[in-house]
Amino acid sequence: MDDDRRHFLAYEIISGLKFITIQGVRYTLVAPSARLRLLAEHIYQETTDALRFDNLITQEKALLILRSLNIWNPENEESLKKLEKHLEDKKVELYKALYDSDRQGRIRQTITYAKKAIHNALSKKHSLDYMTLNYHASLTKKKFIIAMCLRDEKDQRAYNEQTFWSADSTILEEAMDYLDSTILPIEGFRELARNNPWRTMWSLGKESCFSSSPSAWSDDQQTLVTFTKMYDNAYQSLECPPESVFEDDDMFDGWMLDQRRTREKDQKQKQVDTMKNVPEGAQEVFVFAPNREDANKVYDLNDPDSRRKIQQRQKMIEARGSVDAKDLPDTQMELRKQQMDEYKSKMQRG
Repeated sequence: MDDDRRHFLAYEIISGLKFITIQGVRYTLVAPSARLRLLAEHIYQETTDALRFDNLITQEKALLILRSLNIWNPENEESLKKLEKHLEDKKVELYKALYDSDRQGRIRQTITYAKKAIHNALSKKHSLDYMTLNYHASLTKKKFIIAMCLRDEKDQRAYNEQTFWSADSTILEEAMDYLDSTILPIEGFRELARNNPWRTMWSLGKESCFSSSPSAWSDDQQTLVTFTKMYDNAYQSLECPPESVFEDDDMFDGWMLDQRRTREKDQKQKQVDTMKNVPEGAQEVFVFAPNREDANKVYDLNDPDSRRKIQQRQKMIEARGSVDAKDLPDTQMELRKQQMDEYKSKMQRG
């Protein structure tokens, strides 16, 4: 995005307005008021009630149909979760490869493939959304808000609450087509949030950059401030990453994920430390859990490496029935490591 584009988008978002030319007439789209947003929610509910017994289906029914057609099933859902976790892991790897450009290239390629796979999976999962009641109610609400916010060159409403349902929708449809074709992606908001002119304006005025209170901000204004505060928090962090990380969305995501995982690990360690009868320096602690829910909570206290160790042990025990502690995979690995360390020590001593 060049400077001219950034300036245009920043001032458009700050104004809370959009200019749309339809059939030679310039219309203005103003930000919806709190009253209009509330009224739109009523429209949503009324639409849902009115169409409840039509041929539209619920989101749950849509998922059942997709399952019956073998388009989307629980296995696909589990695969999607694994893909999303895989993408997070690769972003963390990308951040940790900050000073290894060769490794970065390989990781970025994997990230691209993962994003494409997630996009394809979500497309399948939501392929019947257009047939659902919620979709039609949401679309009606969106149309209503846009129609009520359109003003002509004389600042007169293009539609009102009474005529919305019966008036010619040509202007509204063209306005919606324009808005859909000019949607700013998340990457665009992030670029605006960390660059001028917005960055300077925000530094000087914060929330007062907008002429209204947060409750009256447009969706674009809310999104821009959300990402701006995200970067503010990162800049204020004691472990603030280099500027090059801020400029790279995937790498910055990796930094945030790494920070979050470190916090979660520390919190889990504190939980373990507060348990009674835990010997100092203990590598493993067995905790009795009275039920499955409590057992899951205890299991969640383990870090990823510990969970892999537990899973390896379970697989071997299930396969053999019983296993001596010395024969467990992690024990064997630790013994080999000790032997290697002893050998290296002997070689160094001569």
